Order: sequence, then C-alpha cells, then structure tokens
Amino acid sequence: MKIHFTNLFGQPSQSVALMAQNDIMNVVRELGVNELGIYFYDQTNEPDGELSSRMDGILAGVAFGDIVFVQSPSWNGIEWDNRLVDKLKLLQTKLVMFIHDVPPLMFESNYYLMPAYIEMYNKSDLVVVPSEQMYHRLVSEGLTVKKYVVQKLWDLTHSLELYTPQFEKKLIFSGNPSRFPHIIDWKYDTPLHVYTEPVEGVDYSKVHIEGWRTKQELLLELSKGGFGLVWGNSENPEDERDYYKENISYKLSTYLSAGLPVVVPDYLSNADYIREKGIGFVASSLEEANRLVQDCTEEEYAQMVQKAQYTSYLIRNGYFTKKLFIDSIVALGK
Repeated sequence: MKIHFTNLFGQPSQSVALMAQNDIMNVVRELGVNELGIYFYDQTNEPDGELSSRMDGILAGVAFGDIVFVQSPSWNGIEWDNRLVDKLKLLQTKLVMFIHDVPPLMFESNYYLMPAYIEMYNKSDLVVVPSEQMYHRLVSEGLTVKKYVVQKLWDLTHSLELYTPQFEKKLIFSGNPSRFPHIIDWKYDTPLHVYTEPVEGVDYSKVHIEGWRTKQELLLELSKGGFGLVWGNSENPEDERDYYKENISYKLSTYLSAGLPVVVPDYLSNADYIREKGIGFVASSLEEANRLVQDCTEEEYAQMVQKAQYTSYLIRNGYFTKKLFIDSIVALGK
C-alpha cells in the first residue's frame, strides 16, 4: 500500500492556494508520500476522452487499496474534481478529502454549488477540515462523513536564520488591498505597513506600501518586529466573518512562522489559540486593535515574542501537517 497526495501546479507563484498545497507536499514528501501533480488550466472545451486520459495519467501510480489525500479544491472546477474522485473510487482507494477552501462558502455567488461539493465530500472515507466549526457547518449542509481530523494551523516551512522581532508599535499586513479596502483607508495612530504590489490609480497615502516579497524575503522582513495583522473585509463583514470563523488563515501562519506576535479578530476560528498561547492580541474591532498595540509595553512584547518561538518552531518544521497526516492514517484504520 502506498500513500499519495494531490498537489497543485500552474498558478502564479503569488497564489496562496498554490503555496499552501506545495507547502503541505513538501512536508509529507519527507514521510514517503507520492505526489499526484494537478495542473491548473482552462478545461472548458476539453473533450471528454482527453480529460479521461489526462486523469488516467495523473493517477497512473495509484494502485487498488492505496490511500489518497485530495487537496481540495484543485481550482479546475467542481465537475473536474468530482470526476477525479470518481476515478479514485473505482480504484477502491481509501480517500481523504483534505479541505483547504470551500468555494460555496467563500463567495456568495458560488453558494449554489454547495450540493455538488457536499456530494463529492461524501465520497471520502475521512475529511481533514480547517476547524471544528467548519466540520459542523458542512454537516449542517449535508456532510455524512463521520471520520474527520482538524488541521488547526497551516505550516510554512523554512530553514532561514531570522531576526528576533523587536518592539515597534506598528502593524503589518500581507495581502491585496483590493480585497481589503479598509486597509488603504487606514485611519488609526498605529502605522500600517502593507506588503503588496501597488495598483495604478489607487491612493495609498494612508499606509506604507512595502511591495511584494518572495516567501524568504517576506519572512526576513516580518521577523524584524511589529505585529502581524489578520483581518476580514470590512466592506462585506458578515460573509467574511463567517468564513473566518470556519477557515484558517495562511496569513496568520506566515506571521507566526517568522516568530512575529499577531493581532487577530475575535471571530477568527483559531483566535482561542492566540489567547491561550499568549502570542498576540485578540480584538473585536480595528479601533481596539489599534489601542492594544498603542498600550503594549516593551516587556509585554518581549514575552509574546518568547512564547511565539514555540509555535514558530512547529510551523516552520511542518508539525501541524505531520500530526494531521498521522491522525488521518490512524483514523482510517479504525
């Protein structure tokens, strides 16, 4: 018996979906897992026979009874993903649906696709979900799979020699302001440094635009100090808030991988982890986030940095992925 993971290719290097799947693969590859490469492409007019042959090629190394983790979604569409799952079921594989994102919950316009996603999820023997909240939400939508493992945090592996974060009353945001318009309309005392490429015609005068960085460059910059900010879309707070309650933020793990204390909203699915570990602030509003940073002392910050080193060690060495992998294999055998 062999164990396989699907892995995404073909998206831009800045794609969080690509980085997340590739990071997972980098960890499990060390555990002897086989890679099933999936290319992101426009398959709108692909003939049925060519699609079938393409998938046969992807699954050529899968034998009857193997274990396959499907990192979902592939972003090739639910019909494409469902077709791949059906081929895996014909091989009588033990199927683990590793749910990264649920497109019907991400975008209101995609909610009509929920029955199709639930139908696909229900073909698996076990689901890996971002949070307990996500599992219960999917059950309320019709999920019948009883075996599940909770991911909790993304890993972001690296072997860089980073700085020790120094106390600075500043917030750092890594992400595209077009999705987070409140970021470029910043109106608080705490300076906000945004790591993204500026878009022509947009006024960035209220924030400090730092430009886009590679993973290695960003981690080095983050590790110099300040607080990493995770926040939803204030323009569409209910949709964003609900998804933040159920999903987990790759941005959060990026900050923590650099050993940086964080500021997160109280509705974040793993906000309790931040509280319990003492590695940042949990706020109910951006006004409160600003106040917490302004009131923070150098001694308090140093304590957060010290505590954050433990979570940083876990994330940069892939321990959250290794744990969910082992827990999944054990659960499949029960």
